[in-house]
Amino acid sequence: MPEVQNSQEITHEKNLVGSEEPAQTFVQTMSLLGDRLGPLLLQLPPSFSVEGMGVLEDFLSILPQGPRYAVEVRHRSWLGSDLPALLHEHGIALTLIDYPWMPRMEEATADFVYIRWLGDRREFPPDHTHAKRDRTEDLEWWSERVDRFLSEGRDVFAYANNHYENHSPSTLQRFLEIRHKSR
Repeated sequence: MPEVQNSQEITHEKNLVGSEEPAQTFVQTMSLLGDRLGPLLLQLPPSFSVEGMGVLEDFLSILPQGPRYAVEVRHRSWLGSDLPALLHEHGIALTLIDYPWMPRMEEATADFVYIRWLGDRREFPPDHTHAKRDRTEDLEWWSERVDRFLSEGRDVFAYANNHYENHSPSTLQRFLEIRHKSR
């Protein structure tokens, strides 16, 4: 079996083309986590536009059954496209991102929701020891969406990177506090 050096080989280097074997190997390796395995994220590079819809559709059809998958797009050409219908057909979640260059999306396409709070890498220096930006209003907006998703019976997975508020643990703590207050 070919070895996958990292998952970016599949998405960023090969742009999904000719990636069946590396994808199979990656999913097989991740499956060793058993019941601790969460959704697998297919993060497309910012240059991967809606023109690659056919490539994405072909790639999704070869993914092994079993794991949950989420697809993250970062190119505006995907907005208003048939992507949600394609993902719904495959039971794959559209990753809902809070990213400076993309409008927020809030459409659930699977029985679970995958949220990523991303920020601008240029906004904060690499000292990620504490929060340097207050995103409470944004997280309150997301909390309302999470309420909706949970009321629809969907599982919700939410992740923050350090570039959102400069310290991902603080972002997640703030979100949990907002969730607790809303109850």
